[in-house]
Amino acid sequence: MAAYQRDEALGWAYNADKETTTVASTTTAAPTIKWPSMDETTDALTGMIIASPKKQRTAADGVAVAGYSPELSKALKSVVKIFTTMASPNFSSPWQMCQQTKCTATGFVIAPLSSRRILTNAHAVANQVAVKIRKHGSAQRYTARVLACDIAMLTVDDDEFWADMVPLEINGLPAMQESVMVVGFPTGGDNVCVTKGVVSRIDRSTYSHGRTTLLAIQVDAAINSGNSGGPVILGDHVVGIAFQCLTSGENIGYIIPVPVINHFLEDLERHDGKYTGFCELGISWQSLENEGMREVLGMPKALTGVFITKTEPLFNASRQLLAGDVLTHFNGVPIADDGTFLFREAVRINFGHLVSQAFNGDVAMLKVWRDGQHVELPVQLSTPHQLVPVHSHDLKPHYFIYGGLVFTPLTCWYLRSVYGADWSCKAPIKLVEKAFAASKRDSQEEVVVLSKVLAADINSGYQDTGNIQVLKVNGQRVVNLAHLAHLVSTCSDKFVRFDLEWNKVIYIAHDKATKMLPDILEQNSIPAAHSKGLLDMPHPGNSPQQQQDSSMQVDGGSSDSEVSSDEDAAVVAASKL
Repeated sequence: MAAYQRDEALGWAYNADKETTTVASTTTAAPTIKWPSMDETTDALTGMIIASPKKQRTAADGVAVAGYSPELSKALKSVVKIFTTMASPNFSSPWQMCQQTKCTATGFVIAPLSSRRILTNAHAVANQVAVKIRKHGSAQRYTARVLACDIAMLTVDDDEFWADMVPLEINGLPAMQESVMVVGFPTGGDNVCVTKGVVSRIDRSTYSHGRTTLLAIQVDAAINSGNSGGPVILGDHVVGIAFQCLTSGENIGYIIPVPVINHFLEDLERHDGKYTGFCELGISWQSLENEGMREVLGMPKALTGVFITKTEPLFNASRQLLAGDVLTHFNGVPIADDGTFLFREAVRINFGHLVSQAFNGDVAMLKVWRDGQHVELPVQLSTPHQLVPVHSHDLKPHYFIYGGLVFTPLTCWYLRSVYGADWSCKAPIKLVEKAFAASKRDSQEEVVVLSKVLAADINSGYQDTGNIQVLKVNGQRVVNLAHLAHLVSTCSDKFVRFDLEWNKVIYIAHDKATKMLPDILEQNSIPAAHSKGLLDMPHPGNSPQQQQDSSMQVDGGSSDSEVSSDEDAAVVAASKL
């Protein structure tokens, strides 16, 4: 029998003939503890077993260092912790900013290293005042610049930062049940954290920051606050970016897959560093699963597709497609009656993914069933033209004050700031309808609202009026906020008349309003009667001819391929692409 001896100080019983020790216990089986071999040493500070110099190789060689696996070693040479100080606009008082807040997130360096690019999520640096970056294992923070947002791209100007960084390659779409590794700096500690999980679903999902529906991968790895922006590793390459989790479930996290990342990167290359966004087709549609409806349309039994109910005026599709057409193919890919297509073996997703992978100005070949026959049509795709922008990150809201009346454009973030996260249930129904279902009629159009009334003698009787759309000024339809400001400023009548939604009317004495304006601004500590640059913005009053609407037009940085409301918003009946 083996001779066991007891270490009284440590409470261990060990076999003097072998390199293992056993924890003394009378009730449970004793776990074994590995002693370092001749080729290994133990770090006195951490207790980690470290390979001898002969066995060690660097992360650049793709082999583990300091006890890490080769894949993790490489990732740790790329991953960074991001410290952001941000200040969001106060949409209900647009001349002010909200209090500064701080957050942390994760990012990683992408290949090639010479491009000096760091990827993270847009919400990690939205409305940033200052952004700092710290490498794994370092105490120094470097100042970073934001190059583009949606997925966000950062860079660091300091050459020292890049000296020992190892970039990661982005490649591949993992299979179902494939194991992946999430690296980041989540809440609960300051050091890097690594979690593992498996791919459980590949589908289109709503991106909470951009209010966009795009391809996403669901994993069961823990993704918590601070993980956002971190790389998701499979083998030695990145297969996604961690970006959000489902709070109502357990271990349901989502990652941005490679097709979406590559679209973002290529979009920047195509447009000289300017991000334009994901395309839409500009139609509303419904499924064709009812046999009676298919019979009315005269569709052959084997033919499938979706029924077009509406086309958006500013999209090229409105010149080619008709309400009542049946869209059967997109670039040769057949569309099922429920609006899906075969993405990969046994996985079907919404055909909006096909649209979202195109770029602004690309032409797609559409096949439609019209009047009992197939018609093939070229349609130019474009980024969204939203009447009510679904997000306004990094943009200060415009405003115009007249006689104590505060006017501003309607955005989803304005509604959220006034009515909270469940604004779709609490905001006035007319404004909610504009946010969900209304379409732009021309490129300059905005929904202008009377936000609130700053109390003064001139507006007595109107002071309870607010959050209502302005339709006309002195009988002229209001196109946008700059147009309203122009109509008011150039008024030669004694009174200015504002026609509002719900058949309400406001009259303001023009000369009196002009004289009282400085006092109203001073009393409310407002620096100016209008936002910077408002009066120079395009509107029907400062151009001889309104801009021609074209599907080639890019709509100011919007990034949504399928407009989605807030998480708690009501579901819109018609599908939009």
